[in-house]
Amino acid sequence: MVYAASVGSVQDEHFDEDARALYLMDHPDSTEEIPTIDISDYLAGKPGAREKAAAELRHVTETVGFFLLAGHGFPQSRIDRMFTEAKRFFDLPLEIKNKVKRDKLNGFVPPSSYTGNGRLIDGIKPNLYEAYTVGLDLSPDDPYVQNRPLRMVNHWPEGLPGFREGLVEYHSTIIGLGKQLLDLWNEALGMPKGYFEQFFDKPRTTMSVTHYPPQPPEMVGQRQYGLSPHTDNAFMTVLAHGNVPGLAVRMPSGHWRAIDIKPGTFIINTGDIMVRWTNGRFLSTKHRVINLSGAERYVFPVFISPDLDAVVECLPTCQGPDNPPKEPPITCQDICVAYFKDY
Repeated sequence: MVYAASVGSVQDEHFDEDARALYLMDHPDSTEEIPTIDISDYLAGKPGAREKAAAELRHVTETVGFFLLAGHGFPQSRIDRMFTEAKRFFDLPLEIKNKVKRDKLNGFVPPSSYTGNGRLIDGIKPNLYEAYTVGLDLSPDDPYVQNRPLRMVNHWPEGLPGFREGLVEYHSTIIGLGKQLLDLWNEALGMPKGYFEQFFDKPRTTMSVTHYPPQPPEMVGQRQYGLSPHTDNAFMTVLAHGNVPGLAVRMPSGHWRAIDIKPGTFIINTGDIMVRWTNGRFLSTKHRVINLSGAERYVFPVFISPDLDAVVECLPTCQGPDNPPKEPPITCQDICVAYFKDY
C-alpha cells in the first residue's frame, strides 16, 4: 500500500514575526512551570504507578510539551562520559573534524554552517553551533541500511580511542529508556498495552553531539542563535542536563521559559510525529538555544522516532465525529524524507 506523502508538520508553521513575539523569544521571562515526572515507582512496578505517571504525562504533553524526567535509573557515569567525549571531539582542530565524512544526516556539521531549521523566522543567520551526528551503529550490508534514504551508516573520527564505544553505549541506553516510556504513552492515550512498542523494533534515532560556543550579548535580538527556534521532527527527544544553560521553551502564555538545570533529570519533549499521531492533541513545542553563559555548552540530544516502515495514523482515541483526522496515514520514512528534503 502507498501512503500519502503530505506532511502537515508543526515545523512548517511560520513564526509570528511581530517585534514583541521576537523580543519574548530572545528574552525569556516566563515563570510558568515545566513539570517534573518521577517514574521510579512505575519502573519498580508499584500498584497504580503506571496510571499515575501516564496521567501526569498526558497533562504535560497536552499543555506544555516539555517535562523533566526523574527517577529513571539511568547511570550518571554514562552521562558524565558523554560530556567528556563531546569535549574531546570538539577540542580537535577544525581541519581534523572536517575530515569526518558528512552525508544527509550523519557526520560533522561545521560551526555556523547550518540554517536548515530556520524556517520559522525570515532573515535568520546560520546557527553558531557545531555538531557531530550519529544514528544506530549499523554496518553497510545491514538490510536496514540498504536501499534506505534515511538509514545511513555512521562516520567515525580517527585518533579518538574509546569515542565510538562511549557514544554507542550512551545512544543504545537512551533508546532503551525511550522504549520504557512507550507503555506510558499507551496508557496516556487510552491505547492497549503493546501498541506503540510494535513500531519501535529498530527505531530511527539520531544523536546530535553539539557544541554551543559562548554568544556575545550584543547578538541577542539580531536573529542570531546557537540554535534557532524550531520544533523536533521526532516522536520524542531525550536530553541530558549539563551545567551550562541556554535552552528556552515557548510556554502556553506565549512567553518563553529558560529551562533550569536540575541534576539527575532528563529534559524530554514530544515532537511533530507525536502531533500527527494524536491529531494535534499532544504538542510539539518551539524551543531555541542562546548561550550567554560565557562557557562552552555541550549537549547530546537523542531524537527518537518509530521504525521507518511504521505507519503514523491518527489514533482512534484522538478522533471522532466532530474531530476527524487532520492528516492521512503516512510512513515514518515519508515524514522524514519530506522534512529533510531542503536540508
